[in-house]
Amino acid sequence: MKNAVNPFFTKIVIPDEYFCDREIETQKLVFFIKNGYNIVLKSPRRLGKSSLLMHVFNQDEIRKQYNTLFVDIYGTKNMQEFTQELQNAFLDAPFAKSKRGAEKVKKLLAGAYVQMNLSPDGTVSGFKLGVNPTPDLSVPMREMFSFLENTDKPNIIVFDEFQTVLDYPEKAPAIIRAQVQKLTNTTFIFSGSSRHQLDRMFEYPNEPFYRSATPINLERIPLNAYQEFAVRMFRYYGKDVDEDAVSIVYNLFSGNTYDMQEVMKGAFSFTPKGKKADLSIIMDSIDDILDRRDPDFRDALDRLNNAKERSVFFCVAREGIALGMTSTAIIKKYNLDNASSVQHALSVLTSNEKNLVKRNGKGYLLRDRFFELWIARSEKRLQHLIDNAEARFNQELSLS
Repeated sequence: MKNAVNPFFTKIVIPDEYFCDREIETQKLVFFIKNGYNIVLKSPRRLGKSSLLMHVFNQDEIRKQYNTLFVDIYGTKNMQEFTQELQNAFLDAPFAKSKRGAEKVKKLLAGAYVQMNLSPDGTVSGFKLGVNPTPDLSVPMREMFSFLENTDKPNIIVFDEFQTVLDYPEKAPAIIRAQVQKLTNTTFIFSGSSRHQLDRMFEYPNEPFYRSATPINLERIPLNAYQEFAVRMFRYYGKDVDEDAVSIVYNLFSGNTYDMQEVMKGAFSFTPKGKKADLSIIMDSIDDILDRRDPDFRDALDRLNNAKERSVFFCVAREGIALGMTSTAIIKKYNLDNASSVQHALSVLTSNEKNLVKRNGKGYLLRDRFFELWIARSEKRLQHLIDNAEARFNQELSLS
């Protein structure tokens, strides 16, 4: 095992020796790829979907036999930005690493331009690849996909957060599908965090991608698997961790891989060699994260300049999982305006612009669990959330 400053990784690319569980999912993805299936991978955000795909890319039977391209389209707003991200993936692809391959890619992307990013003081802060607009939005993509048909190795392309294309002003699914269906040398993985949107794209008969990919649902890593992983990582480095404390972290963050890793990363760093991380050290780690994110949370609250939105936001935060938001009981309890006003505020808070609240079945909860903990800490309710973490998680599961 490699020496690592901290074995709890929070980046997308995780060395195999620090990768937790997912053996079955890895085998399944490798099997489908090798047998030429396109895949639609669905899971809520921060369950490790992107890390799993990078882990699959790093398997010998994939890494040595395929060109792998990872295209993160989260945050893109139209087909032009989609194409830019695809071009960036081409520049990072294995076939662009050799001198001969680099020349081919350079020739392919001759129509691209490099844009300088300037800091407020006028200095160059970086560069960004761009593509000149074209009336036919499928042309740049068609040229790139045509290139893939002639690569020495077959290709795998991941479009991460693929449901984003539904918000483009263009008819993006039809444009992309028209090119994808022609390829014989490339396998596609469409991954995303909105199951209902992906189900609509791939399961509705009138949609362009209807039944064009094999569905895989990525679930949470089981508690016992994460406990075993955490204990093993601590002990390898001459430390220890209380399994009950790991269980509390798991329940508190609803099995959310990224958030758990962030807390355990801090707990590992706060635990001296030869000592054991208990709940008090876990709490130190959570406090440290909340302190570091304090400016971000304050800025988010400042952007809620509408008093009604702010009141509804705090109502959801205090309820944890808010049910019956337009009921008389909730409106009276939190001194909200009226049912119509609450419904409007919720639509704003769940919108892509604000993105602070998410829906879970019949209930609402904050999208960022740390934000909820930050508010609870400021109101002296943090210990209550810790004590009731398991019950809260079970309620969340029952509503999903």
